Amino acid sequence: MDIQKSNNVLDKINALYKNISSDPRNVSSIERDLMRSYIQQFYESFLEMPTVSAGVAQPPPVEPKATEPRITLRKPETTPPPPLRPQPEPPKPEPTPVVVAPPPPPPAPVVPPVVVTPPPPVEVTPPPIVVAPPQPVFEAVVPPPTKVAANNDPELDELFEFKSATELSEKLSELPITDIKKAMGLNERISTQNELFGGDASAFDATVSTLNQLKNYNEAKDYLVRNVAVKYNWSSKGKKDKAKAFIKLVRRRY
Repeated sequence: MDIQKSNNVLDKINALYKNISSDPRNVSSIERDLMRSYIQQFYESFLEMPTVSAGVAQPPPVEPKATEPRITLRKPETTPPPPLRPQPEPPKPEPTPVVVAPPPPPPAPVVPPVVVTPPPPVEVTPPPIVVAPPQPVFEAVVPPPTKVAANNDPELDELFEFKSATELSEKLSELPITDIKKAMGLNERISTQNELFGGDASAFDATVSTLNQLKNYNEAKDYLVRNVAVKYNWSSKGKKDKAKAFIKLVRRRY
């Protein structure tokens, strides 16, 4: 028997057992197999003991029994139950109030009915209906266009005469305007200035500004005849159509 070898194996067994006992819940299968191997080696070291001399009767050899690994049963740790919470005391039943019925009210006194005599009906005499006499209807009399005494040119007077519009398109073309110059397009202003005012832009602007300030068409006609139409010869054949179109636009201002 090798005592040194046995001591070495025993030291390994003690060291492994100490390691296992430090955390008994987490023993791996490798540690169990290793412990079983150390115990087997420790046991076999005793089988190598020398035999006793022949003069001494030796007991019959005892067959080694297979040692089963020691199974340590660990008591499972139980978690202590949580402390019981104190149960609230059940509410005490409230006493049922005693309802005392009030005494019945005394009977109402009997009041004799009051008979109200309605007043006699009042006769209302309707006021007399006054019929207003019919108002006389006055027809508006439109004075004829004023003719300028200083000029007796019938062709010039013809430029200022217009028939009443009957068609819808004609009525739409005669809608009133507030400013003569703004009602004209750029090309129309240039052609009117060149054909009816001799290309004089200042004369055109002064005429339009004055016409915008007059009160009615008769004043505008009188102003054009005295200051523009005769001066620039609007009654001539080449200017008639342009002059009539410009006078029609001036008429819409009023």
